[in-house]
Amino acid sequence: MAVGSKTWWGRRFLRSLENLMDPGRLSRGRSYRLPHRRKKFEIRKGTVTATMVGNINPYFEVYETPYYRVKIEFERIPATRWTAIVKRLGTNADWVTHLILGEVPPTIEEALKDSPVKLLPRSRKDIKSSCSCPDWANPCKHVAGLYYHVASLLDRDPLLLFEFRGIDRSTLMKGLSKSEFGRALSARAGNIHPKLGPSLDEPRYSPVEEHEPDMPTDDLRAFWRGTPLPREEGDATDDALIPALLLRREGDYPEFWHRENSFLDAMEGIYGRVAKRLAKLP
Repeated sequence: MAVGSKTWWGRRFLRSLENLMDPGRLSRGRSYRLPHRRKKFEIRKGTVTATMVGNINPYFEVYETPYYRVKIEFERIPATRWTAIVKRLGTNADWVTHLILGEVPPTIEEALKDSPVKLLPRSRKDIKSSCSCPDWANPCKHVAGLYYHVASLLDRDPLLLFEFRGIDRSTLMKGLSKSEFGRALSARAGNIHPKLGPSLDEPRYSPVEEHEPDMPTDDLRAFWRGTPLPREEGDATDDALIPALLLRREGDYPEFWHRENSFLDAMEGIYGRVAKRLAKLP
C-alpha cells in the first residue's frame, strides 16, 4: 500500500514507484522525503531536479556529508494531442468542474484514452530518473525520496500532473474556459482558476519551497479583523452552482492544513454544528 500521500491521485502516483523498486530501497527512500534531505529543489518544464543530502558512513570511507544530483523526467504528450485532449475534457461537466477547482477527476484517464501516454505513470517507460550516487540500482533511495516529495506536492497542486505530461496549466485552464460549461462556471463564480504560477519554462518551487515567508503583522491583523464581503443582488436567494465554492477551491489538503483528515470534511462538520446551533436561536 502506497504511503506518504493523502489524495487518490497521489497514492496512484506512488504506486507506480512501488512497481519499479525493490522493497528495501523503497523503505529507505521514505526517510529521504523529509525537508532536511533536500538542499535544492526545482521543477522546470515538467522536469524535477534536486540536490539530495546523503549520509556520512565511515564504513564506506564517506567522512563528509555527500550531496547527490537527482533528476526525474516524465514522458510528455505532444502538443498536438493535448489540443484534442483539452477539447474532449471540455465536453464533460464533471471533468471541467473538478479541474477548474484544482482536483483530478476520478475518470480523467477516459479523456486520454486515445493517447499512448496516460496522465498518471503506469510503467517504467513513463519515468526516467537518474542520480549521481554510487548505487547501481535505478531508481535508488534518493530518487524514491524525491518521488515521495513530489507526491506530497500533488496532494495540494494536482495540476502538476499535467505539467509533467507537457501542458502548461494556463493553457489547460484557457482551453477549459472556452467550453460551454467552463464559460458558465467562470461567469457564475468569477475567477476561480487555480493559481497559474509561472509557465513551463520558468522554475517552480525553487530553490526550496518549504520555507515560506512570514505574513506581515498588518496582514495578520487585517485577516482577523476581517472585512465584509460585497454582496450582489440575488445572492441570498440564488442557489449556488457549486456548494462551498471558495472552500473547495483550496482542495482537501491546502498548504496550511497539516492534518491527515480532509480540510473540506472538517469544515463540513464545523458548519453543520454551527447551523444546528443557529437553528435553535430565537
